Amino acid sequence: MAVYENATHVRTQVTAALLKLMETRPYQAISISDLASAAQVSRSSVYRNFADKDDVLRRYLMKLMEEWQQDFDATPGQDFSDSLLRYFYTNRNFYLLLYRSGLSWMLHENIKNACGLKADMPPILAYGTASIAGALFGWADEWISRGMNETPEELRELAKEFIQPKKT
Repeated sequence: MAVYENATHVRTQVTAALLKLMETRPYQAISISDLASAAQVSRSSVYRNFADKDDVLRRYLMKLMEEWQQDFDATPGQDFSDSLLRYFYTNRNFYLLLYRSGLSWMLHENIKNACGLKADMPPILAYGTASIAGALFGWADEWISRGMNETPEELRELAKEFIQPKKT
């Protein structure tokens, strides 16, 4: 039990340290030594728990997505895209940080996973799912790159206007 608790503590410390370092330094300039020092753990502890810096962020994204999925599953009748946009908005500081660090590709991976895209899907289902994931990523990507100034509700209204423009 103590080993598991220690591993959880190390993962939490390393993740928090990386996010803090990313606030003031370019992502590419953060070394594993810098990360270990900021997390107050050894380099070997970092490598024992993560493959690299990207792995730290991927796992954090997975954790956030799992939290969203639990909330989504617990509230039947929610609109998938509305729920996902609210989740992004709730965690906007992290997503803005990810974008400032040039890591938007991680969001795209995350959205494809949330949509359930799998390599072994039949082609029609895979392409359809990829299209939905791509559209969601397109909206989220533009929204985040613009600073996430609109609320999810405002985005929903923009989407309605885009789909069926008001007649003037």
